[in-house]
Parts: sequence; C-alpha cells; structure tokens
Amino acid sequence: MAVLVLAASPSVALQPLNFFIAAARERNPDTRQARANLAEQDAQVLKALGMQLPGISLKESYERNQYQVFLEVLGSTYLIQPRDQWLGTATLTVPLVDLASFGRIVAARTNAESFARTLDATLLSVEGQTAQDYFQLLADLALVATAQNYLEVSRQNLRLTETKLRAGAATRLDVDRATADVEQQLQQLASANLQVSLASQELESNTSIAPELSTTIELTDDLHAEPDLPAFEGNLSDVPSVVAAAAATRAAQQQAEAARLALVPTLSGNFTEYYTNAPGFEPSRWYWMLGLTASWSFDVTNLANIRSSNASAAATQAKEDKAWLAARDAIRAYWNTVIADIAQSRAARAERDASVHAVAQARVQYQAGTATQLDLLQAQRDAFRAEVTRIQDDANLLNARAQLRLSAGRTLVE
Repeated sequence: MAVLVLAASPSVALQPLNFFIAAARERNPDTRQARANLAEQDAQVLKALGMQLPGISLKESYERNQYQVFLEVLGSTYLIQPRDQWLGTATLTVPLVDLASFGRIVAARTNAESFARTLDATLLSVEGQTAQDYFQLLADLALVATAQNYLEVSRQNLRLTETKLRAGAATRLDVDRATADVEQQLQQLASANLQVSLASQELESNTSIAPELSTTIELTDDLHAEPDLPAFEGNLSDVPSVVAAAAATRAAQQQAEAARLALVPTLSGNFTEYYTNAPGFEPSRWYWMLGLTASWSFDVTNLANIRSSNASAAATQAKEDKAWLAARDAIRAYWNTVIADIAQSRAARAERDASVHAVAQARVQYQAGTATQLDLLQAQRDAFRAEVTRIQDDANLLNARAQLRLSAGRTLVE
C-alpha cells in the first residue's frame, strides 16, 4: 500500500500511518454505521423489487360440519357439504402494469448508490481524522523529546552556575534563576507528556489501535510545492461526497416521477388453483380460476404526494449544489494552507537554527564572563519556543498535504 511518506529515523517503534488508517476504515464507528446504512438501503431495494415480482400464496382451511348435505339430481348424488370439509388454494399474483412501483424500484436503486458513495466519503473523512491525530501525536512526541533535551540543558546551566558561585563568579540570584529555569522546563515536559497522552488516546479511539510510543520519530517535510490547483480540482465531480449528493438528487427526482405515475391505473393478473373434497357441481375436486384486476384511485393525497416529492427533489438539488461548493472550497482551502504552511515551516526552521546558534554563543560568552546569565536563559527559552514552533509547523504541513488529497477524493491508502 502507498501512503504519504514521512521522513523518520531507521528504527521506528510507532506504527506507520497506513496501519492506523486501515484499522480506522474497518473499525471506526462512523464507517461501521455507514456500512450498516448501506446494507439497510440494499435491503430496501430488494423489498421494493420483491413487491413487484410474481408472488405465490398458499391457504388451507378445514371445517367440521354438523350435517352432511347431499343433492340428488336426475339420479345423480352430489355431496354439497361433507362433515369434514377441506379447501386448499394456491394463488399466483403477477403485477403487469404498475408504473409508480417500477419508478420507486429505480429510485431505491439510485438511493443505494448514493449510500455507497456516502460510505466512500465517510472512509475519506475517517482517514482525514486519523491523519490529523497521527501527525499531532508525532508533533507531541517530538515536543516531549525537545522538552527533555532543554531540561537537560537547563540542568547543565544550573550546575555551571553553582560552580561559578563557589568560585565567586556568580551570585545566589543567578543560582535561583537557573533553578527556576529548570522548574519551568519540568512544567514544559509535564505539559508535553499530557499532550502525548491525549493525542494517543484520541488516535486509539478513532482506530481501536493503541500507538506504540517507545521510540521518537523525526518529524520533517522536504518543503516541496504541490501541483497546481487544477490538478486537484479537475476531478471534482468524482469526489465521493459530490457523487453521493448527485445520486441522492437523482433518487429524489425519480421518487417525484413515481409520485406522478401513481395517477396511472395499475393492472395485475392472478391464477388460483383450488382443491376441495366438496366440489359441489364442479366436475373435479381440482379446478382453477384466472383473472385480471385493473385499479385506479384518486384523492387529494395524490396531489399532496406529488407536491411533497417535487419539493424534496428541489431541496436535494440544493444539497447537491452545497456539496459541490463545499468540496471545491475544501480543496482550495487546503491547497492555500499548504502554501502558507511551507512558508511558515521554512521560516520556523530558519528561526530555530538562528536560536540554536544564539544559545551556543550565549553559553560561550557566559562561561567567559562576557554575557549575563539572563542573556543565556533568554537565548535558551527563545530556542525552545522556536523548536516547538518548528515542530508544530511541520506537523501542520504534513497534515495539510494529507487533507488536500483527501478533499480531492484521493485515499491515502491505495
């Protein structure tokens, strides 16, 4: 399976993105509900079809009479009413002309197609949520590693300050400041661990898979530009949400046509085979009957159903237009978000590099006595904030690339 490539260290303990996506597509409650809705609609199609297919009904009756009745005519005796009377019927009913029902069958099939496309749209939506949770978890894991690193830097700075205090080159205030900086980094680490726990739980709830968090992954992007916008908008009509809305519109229009066809008379045929032990004047205990039934009815409810169906079709058409606009706007929004995120990530990396260089310079100068402890602490805090910004910007960029493909109807797993 092919997925978005995430640059990572060679040994990765956290499961890959496609592992979580596959689990989410199968186990997420939204996808399970969408599959159940589709199965229900398929059953409705079968029900609508079955009502217009030939049907057989069997009936058997038994009666115990107080008296037996015979009739003698011209020397022949006929049993009119036996003491134990049996009657069995088998009836075959065949709808011949029922245009309204035939129209409802077509509408049910089209509606099932809409539910199938809705399932596809739901799968893409679940993929999008999974990708967002995954990249946020990576960012939080990277933030934990960064917080741990800067905590160690703060502790080293505290040890250096205590050494300088014993040498008379620093004051007690400098030690207190260094101690406070260590405690602040401990708070940052605790907050980062909390975010990892929350993001991990959210990803597990979405996929039913517990993330493996024993190893940190390097979170980065090569900052390449995406193809031009038409490359994503070119197949807008094939986006599952748009296809589902279009199918729903066709189904509503077909339902409206079926409501109008309800004004057309219906015609059905039936064939019934009888068996009785009291045939009366019939020449045999077995006999059959063939018939045709034409029916037509009209009242105000017919007109009301037509108007209601027409209004429903118009509303569904509006929903289709809204779905098309939403899909187009999502593509454009994420495409422009990628452009902005690339610029932000590039700037964040430059700021991070400059801040790291500033920390190195401040440490050298502080050790040499040409810079104050405040200069060093401020440089370290600036570097920490710059690294946090870089991590989150890279995560946002990776997520925006994934959401752009999903909004264009492209699954992350092929």
